Amino acid sequence: MKIGLRQPPLVREMGFEAFCAWVKEAGFDHVDLGRADAEQAKILADNGLEVGSVDLPNPKNALLNEDESALAEALEVWRRELPAAAEIGAKAMFTVLLPPDQAQPRSKSADIAARTLPQLAERLEANGLSLAIEGWPGGGPQYPALGCTPETLRRIFADTPSAAIGICFDPSHLVRLGVCYKRFLAEFGCRVRHAHGKDTVFNREERYLCGNLDSSFGGMYVCGDRAWRYTIPGEGIVDWQYVADRLADAKYEGRISVELEDHHFWQTPELQQEGLRRSLALLKKVAGRV
Repeated sequence: MKIGLRQPPLVREMGFEAFCAWVKEAGFDHVDLGRADAEQAKILADNGLEVGSVDLPNPKNALLNEDESALAEALEVWRRELPAAAEIGAKAMFTVLLPPDQAQPRSKSADIAARTLPQLAERLEANGLSLAIEGWPGGGPQYPALGCTPETLRRIFADTPSAAIGICFDPSHLVRLGVCYKRFLAEFGCRVRHAHGKDTVFNREERYLCGNLDSSFGGMYVCGDRAWRYTIPGEGIVDWQYVADRLADAKYEGRISVELEDHHFWQTPELQQEGLRRSLALLKKVAGRV
């Protein structure tokens, strides 16, 4: 498995070219891109780095939009952009399955996805690409995203069995939601098309106060709520050696990208670099690459 990263805020301060030079020096293998940008891909290659995932181009919420004209517009965009992503070496197109209206019930979104995802799958297959569905549930109180729990993933894969439709395995979201990430890997390991290196930790006192609900009076963390926060790998509750071993058992030979959303490694570029270095060291160790 190759270890890279999803771009953190510091890339805006450093500039993409200087950031890539730092990424290579730190020992990473790839960088995820927000779009199929040939110029950025060349900068990566010039620095000995590869393209990680590429975000599925907008309008992404067309996949859960009952307006068929929205899907027609999106299909035209993807007709141009998917070949461009394949051309720069991408394998996985990253997305969160969110509806255009956050109040739209997940049951209705699933009915719409049964019609739209097969059409996207055809275009992905034609370009040798896969969709990596992120497990972020979306914003509260509705949490409208599809694909963040086994319930909706089972429906998605039943309706669209194409191997081009897969997941971005990110245990931090599963832990936050109370889903057993170990059982999840056993069920969906064969569907992993990309992975994120990110963890979650709980504040026991705040969890007693809030339970599984969002805090009534505001959060404490940049990336989290009062009862929980995201962390770098190794500083939460995920057993990363278990994750690495089970991904290997599932024959996953793709990429793990550190997604830096740790409150304690967020405030300055120097802290972000430290958080990324620590994440890389942990992931290299569990992957047997030290």
